Amino acid sequence: MLTIGQLARCYGLSTKTLRHYDGIGLFRPALTGRGNGYRYYLPAQVAELGRIVMLRELGLPLDEIARLLPADDAALRRALREHAARLRDEIETRRERIARIERRLDQPEWSQTAMQTPDIVNLPAFRVIGLAWSPQDEGDIPAMWQRFLERENEIADARPGSSYGLCQPLPDGGWRYLAALQAAADAPVPDGMAAVDVPAQRYARFRHVGPVDGLPATFRAIHGSWLPAAGLEAMDGIEFEYMDQRFIAPGHPDSLTELYIPIR
Repeated sequence: MLTIGQLARCYGLSTKTLRHYDGIGLFRPALTGRGNGYRYYLPAQVAELGRIVMLRELGLPLDEIARLLPADDAALRRALREHAARLRDEIETRRERIARIERRLDQPEWSQTAMQTPDIVNLPAFRVIGLAWSPQDEGDIPAMWQRFLERENEIADARPGSSYGLCQPLPDGGWRYLAALQAAADAPVPDGMAAVDVPAQRYARFRHVGPVDGLPATFRAIHGSWLPAAGLEAMDGIEFEYMDQRFIAPGHPDSLTELYIPIR
């Protein structure tokens, strides 16, 4: 099962949002701990939450999303067309949202990335230093990466030719993301940066080939179907993206990013 933090990271949400969805009856956990109140979710719920997130991003209110969750594809398409018609009557700032709806409607089907079977690897402990971002912060992950690239030369004795994107679970159930380089254990931490010690761990390693804006879909496939199909279970640890000379550019169709998911 997935913790609330793992599920929130699949869509870049805060755990507060998932607690709110539970509170209003829109999206409930499969299990809530009797003694500690922790929420746990089934892998199949990744796709269910995806529909909620997609509809929310398209501007539908939560009460309408609740009504559409059990609807079939045809009913969902009709509802989105009606919403697009309403948006066309609004001001200029709504046009981008309308275009996203129409692009979505033009797709013949909403399919998932092809199945992958992971490699199982054991990695020793290592340390990274970089810039951190969380869902409560201003901006987004791409903007944070740009700031990091401008400052990465400040990290002393960094391992050359590779970089990391870490998703770190936090004690309060939230998460933060770091754009980072591997560094020596005693390397100084530049002002405004953070250091994370990644423990020795067993990982399922997956591959993402293509632009980085497709990474969320790959993570959703990993947690929603690929890990269960391989008979593996993710643990609530540090997930990370690893990029070396095979990563060509953020938008390049042949860029390779390795994805490491801690497993039991």
